[in-house]
Amino acid sequence: PKSVEIADSIDHNFSDIELPWDGQIMISARTEILDEATEEFLRGNPDSVVVNLGCGLDTRVHRVDNGLVRWYDLDLPECITLRKNFFQQTDRFKFVAKSVLDFSWIDEIEKGKKTLFIAEGLFNYFKKADVKSIVLTIKDNFHDAEIVFEAYSPLLIKSWHRNAHVRKAFSMFKWGLHTGKSLEKWDDSITFLQEWSYLDRYPKRWRWIRHFRRIWPVSKLMKVVHLTFKSG
Repeated sequence: PKSVEIADSIDHNFSDIELPWDGQIMISARTEILDEATEEFLRGNPDSVVVNLGCGLDTRVHRVDNGLVRWYDLDLPECITLRKNFFQQTDRFKFVAKSVLDFSWIDEIEKGKKTLFIAEGLFNYFKKADVKSIVLTIKDNFHDAEIVFEAYSPLLIKSWHRNAHVRKAFSMFKWGLHTGKSLEKWDDSITFLQEWSYLDRYPKRWRWIRHFRRIWPVSKLMKVVHLTFKSG
């Protein structure tokens, strides 16, 4: 896999950022859910646009490319510089070297097609006002668009901040929400479609946690949210 190729070529001892068992399951569940959501979108909209916000060294395009999609990987300039060591741009696969909060990136995205935005490992690090600004700016500029993003509940984020064992990994998390349904209050054109709980994936691997996965608010702790914007 491309991700293994990248990891093997980077001169770094990754043991210093090793995740605990539950963190590893979280990342696996998130990746699987977002891959499936992207594939489902592309099945219904094969000749479309996907914008991967805060892409890092993500390899999703290599897993889901249908041969037609126009794909944009967006991240800070230093990240895109690193990314160019491992990926080549094509007529359908482009890099955008800008902060997601620098909305001039919008001018670089092809318009006139159904568009999916992906925000993986991104919104948690922003304040609520910044997340709202990103979502509403997308809504204003892409009138036939959807977005999928990961979100954690405020309760879980607070617990991480208090836990010395995970505080280092999650101390920068600033924003969370109980359910994506609440974002419909931001604008009348925002429609909540669905959300997928991480706890519904690989239930046996969640050990004792799996026994509580159907109970609110546990069921809302970790999820991927799917929104759409009404055309208009």
